[in-house]
Amino acid sequence: MIRILLGLILSCCATLAVAQQLRPWTGGATPPLALQDLDGRPHTLEDYRGKVVLINFWATWCEPCREEMPSINRLRASLAAQPFAVLAVNLAETEPRIRRFMEQVRLDFPVLLDRDSATAKAWRTRVLPVSFLVGPDGRIRYTVIGGYDWTQDAARQAIFALLPPGGLPTQPRAALSASFR
Repeated sequence: MIRILLGLILSCCATLAVAQQLRPWTGGATPPLALQDLDGRPHTLEDYRGKVVLINFWATWCEPCREEMPSINRLRASLAAQPFAVLAVNLAETEPRIRRFMEQVRLDFPVLLDRDSATAKAWRTRVLPVSFLVGPDGRIRYTVIGGYDWTQDAARQAIFALLPPGGLPTQPRAALSASFR
């Protein structure tokens, strides 16, 4: 366990200077996801069927994780009227530590607790942060390894392409872009 955490820390720091991008998923079937949030409510990926879901694996000690959280918040807020959800999966940290972080950075989406890192292992998470875009059918469509600016056009275009019929943007693209600023 210590070796895995040390590897994640080193990998996390190594991704700071590298520009990240969404990549089509080629890793096979979507692993299960069934975790509780900070309030003890259960969440499964199946609960979000019919929505595009951004799943972000993170930790408070990971600086790129901390840096990307505000852009995830802005993305979620800009798509509030769409069938879109964000699930932040915290990697094996204590609830008090997570809550202290959330006092500094307001998160408007569920934070799920991967207490034993079993979910991160099932999702083959080797670097933090790592994110997955899951389509309405429950299949992973894209991944990004390392910190990412979720307000950029490439992210929005990938999400819009995955939205189910009737879930397309109701605002002009210029208005959506302005909502991130």
